[in-house]
Amino acid sequence: MKTESITLIKEEVLTLGRMVETTVYEVTRLLKGDKKADLAMVERQEEEINKLCQEIEEKCVDLLMERDSFGAKEIRALVSIPLIAAKFERLADHANRVARFANWAIEDEIEIPEELPKMAATVYHMVQELLLCFLTDSASKAKEILASDNTVDYLHDVLSKKLLSNLGEQESAHAQMRAQFLFCSRFLERMGDACTSIAKRVYFLSTGERIFN
Repeated sequence: MKTESITLIKEEVLTLGRMVETTVYEVTRLLKGDKKADLAMVERQEEEINKLCQEIEEKCVDLLMERDSFGAKEIRALVSIPLIAAKFERLADHANRVARFANWAIEDEIEIPEELPKMAATVYHMVQELLLCFLTDSASKAKEILASDNTVDYLHDVLSKKLLSNLGEQESAHAQMRAQFLFCSRFLERMGDACTSIAKRVYFLSTGERIFN
């Protein structure tokens, strides 16, 4: 019965992850300048994600109160699942900020650096792989996801150097716009970090071992 309860909680985490997946997909569309992308959906889902994250945590705490009847892996699951849910929730928070920026850029017809939609697309793929990783309890796939973050970091570094070059020589409006791009890039980089944190936690859940680098 308690094992079934953990299975049901895992299904809720998958539901949470799928909402994050659709959020990141919309962010990617916005950064590509798609005027049909739905900012309102991103904002609406953020509230739903926050609520579900809290519910998952509460259910895990309730089950942990009865931990004497659980095995080691079940306890790891109950400890790890709230952390995974929290990382998904944080990922959605960052995505919401990027979505608002991208929507502003579309409305003002501002050209978005190509690195930003590439970063978002990479994060979107990472989220998709995370859902499969969590569903299959795959330690090997968790390690594969860690490697994908290198692409996000590389694009962040490339764009940062590009935007910071000659920044002091730019007129005020142009410099402010570059600063907004930098913030956006930083949020996407943090989204990639959140994905790696989730992958490491899934690896721990599966194996009982930790990845520290």
